Order: sequence, then C-alpha cells, then structure tokens
Amino acid sequence: MSTRTLNSPVRTRKWATAAAASLLMAGAVLTATAPAATAVPTGSSACPGGVGWSNKSPGTGTAKGDSALLRSGPSEDCGVTYTVGTAVVLNYHCWVKNSAGNKWTHVRVDNTTFQGWVYNARLDDGGSVHPDNKC
Repeated sequence: MSTRTLNSPVRTRKWATAAAASLLMAGAVLTATAPAATAVPTGSSACPGGVGWSNKSPGTGTAKGDSALLRSGPSEDCGVTYTVGTAVVLNYHCWVKNSAGNKWTHVRVDNTTFQGWVYNARLDDGGSVHPDNKC
C-alpha cells in the first residue's frame, strides 16, 4: 500500500502541517493509504456501495487496541482509506448493520475532513449504537 498524497492550496497545506504536527506531538497515528490493487469482489462479498450516512450522533470515541481502519464502506471488503491510532479522536455520525449482521459507525477524524466507516468492535466504546443514531 502506498501513502495517499493530498494536494491543496498553500494555506490548507500550512493548516494540515500544523494539524499533523499537533497529532504527532500527542502521540497520534493517522496514516492515509490507497487501497491495494486487487480484483473487485462480486456478489455478497462486494463492498456495499452507496450506503448513506448523516450526522446524527454527538458521540466521540477512539480506536480500541493499537489502531482502527477507516474504510470506504461498512464491510471488511471495502478499501482502507485511513488508519488511526488510539490517541486520535473520532466524531461519530451514525451507524448501520451490514449484510453480515455487524454494526459499523461512520466517523470523521476530529478537526479534519478525513472520514470513513469503522467496525464497532474496533472502537473503545463500541461505537454509535443508539437507535436514534441509525443512518
């Protein structure tokens, strides 16, 4: 996997550099990765596309264990967009139950635009699961 490079205006790069430096000083880990080049799965193992989400939850949490993977959809079959360490605060948006019966929470990395889906078992508090916060 390779590290994703974000191109942006100088002002944004300065902010991103300051934000990254703050995260690093706090011992946080945030790694952007491009999905590995693999065959596209079909049928029930394919990444569920077009899963809608909205910001319904005021909750926050962190990764459980060493890190958590932010994915492009609520399934292990979906590509990894970011890896976050335990010091990174995740703002919860809402949750879904996928076709395998597993609950996933849509999150945004605090003070950034990085977002994705995290398997609830990888979140320190089990993720956003209140019925009012269902996507």
